[in-house]
Amino acid sequence: MTTDSLKSLIHLTCIDGLGHMRIRSLMRVFKDPAYVFKSSVHELCRIDGINMKIAEKILNYKPNSFVNEQIKKGESLGVTIITFWDDEYPFLLKKIYDPPVILFIKGTFIENDIDSIAIVGTRMPTPYGRNIAQRLAEGLAKSGITIVSGFAKGVDGIAHQSALRVGGRTIAVMGNGLDIIYPDVNKKMVPLFSENGVFISEFPFGTKPEAVNFPQRNRIISGMSHATIVVEAGNRSGALLTAFNAVDQNRDVFAVPGRLTDKNSIGCLRLIRHGAIPVHDVDQILDALKNQLRHPKRPVQKEIKLDLSREERGIYNLLSDEPKHIDDILQQTSMDPSKALTILLSMELKGSISQLSGKHFVRNI
Repeated sequence: MTTDSLKSLIHLTCIDGLGHMRIRSLMRVFKDPAYVFKSSVHELCRIDGINMKIAEKILNYKPNSFVNEQIKKGESLGVTIITFWDDEYPFLLKKIYDPPVILFIKGTFIENDIDSIAIVGTRMPTPYGRNIAQRLAEGLAKSGITIVSGFAKGVDGIAHQSALRVGGRTIAVMGNGLDIIYPDVNKKMVPLFSENGVFISEFPFGTKPEAVNFPQRNRIISGMSHATIVVEAGNRSGALLTAFNAVDQNRDVFAVPGRLTDKNSIGCLRLIRHGAIPVHDVDQILDALKNQLRHPKRPVQKEIKLDLSREERGIYNLLSDEPKHIDDILQQTSMDPSKALTILLSMELKGSISQLSGKHFVRNI
């Protein structure tokens, strides 16, 4: 699409009541959005979904500086503006009921991004949820799957960061303009996106991360993905909306089982009760989607050999998915505290364990 046509298309998105579906109806007839503004009321009213009121809004629309400002802002930030009719537009997203006609993209899509899976969940995960989100994201990323999420605090951020940490691909779907990085806690991740990550938004520059934007954003997360995995979610979690969107889009939904007494498990158990697939491991997810994935996946590493000393191995065997406090480790090993902390730090650097808040430790592998 030429720059002039792109500007005309952005102008169309500014007209109240027009919407993505009506714009696509107009484009099927006029082909070039510039011609829409040159048409007559009679011609417009012949288009499906266009009545006299909307036709008059189109013909009475007065262009302003907004569109030129958007184009200029995109150039200064290195953001590409693509349309539903461009080759770069994500293939899976085109298939949903109401795909956005314009996307703002920072980064570059690659061919293998067609094999995408969404990982979403609560903004306040338990240690169990953090560990599972990390494992799933890393395992899928190592298998050549692009991880899609919403860049929110909690499970979303863990999914992005875990994929990037193992050299995988990730796509962050934002609920605001790409000139704003939200939330602040995830700003440290932005440089990691430079090689293997893409930021995407349907919202123009200057759009603030208001609550009303996120349900709309969620349909893109699921729409870009073959399946959506919900790690942890309360009964009113936004992650459930993403899962419901996935169902509407005829995409698979996986949910991580949790304890019946955990409030963060209520949403996942509800999804499983209504037909979501309980998550077991990465292999199970890949097997379930093998007929949908386009590119040969790299085999998932079945066993990871840990280069641990005898003392490190002793501590490693004490740990599990459940957080263990440093006092319990000291009691079970009878180690000097300074020595134990030195060994634990060494194990963290090797990636075999993680330290959580309050001096709690969990096994990673």
